[in-house]
Amino acid sequence: LACFIMIVYRDVISGDEMLSDAYPLLEVMDEEGNVVEGLMMCESKKISKDGGDVDIGCGNSFGGDAEEEVGGGDAEMVNNVIDGFSYTETNLGSAMEFKSWIKEYFNAVVTARRAMTKLEKEEKIAYIKNFKGCAAGIAKFLIKRFSDVQFYLGPSFNPESMVFSIYPDGALTPNFYFIMGGFEAEKF
Repeated sequence: LACFIMIVYRDVISGDEMLSDAYPLLEVMDEEGNVVEGLMMCESKKISKDGGDVDIGCGNSFGGDAEEEVGGGDAEMVNNVIDGFSYTETNLGSAMEFKSWIKEYFNAVVTARRAMTKLEKEEKIAYIKNFKGCAAGIAKFLIKRFSDVQFYLGPSFNPESMVFSIYPDGALTPNFYFIMGGFEAEKF
């Protein structure tokens, strides 16, 4: 009997489900080719939302050798990541406002991590230390690209937590960026 485990990433501030392992996570690289620790991304694509087949982000992983067909007819086309997690696009007026927001966000994540009861004190301290060590690199990466970043709220519309997207050069759909220290992984 095979047992499949799915991992859902829940935001530690809002409690929203923001991502799952059905969308392969990739390391984020800066311009110099260095990994931006603590920041992960996934590629998105347009899918047909016609009530037929459901695409959970794994392509043909569950059978069938045929190429995936992009919807046809009158089917509504949606972004698989935005639609899958009920993201709503929002705005931040300026890079200075974003700097202020991200600082507040990092502090809120640390506060939420300190309040978690299922971690031992030593685990909390190590986790928070690691998160703080990644924070500057994450902030630098996103602030440098502020004019290209789109901001999304989760389903609860909590402005204290967001995910980000950036269109790669020439792409029709964006890559989504996630600050992993702000998520708690849950296995199902």
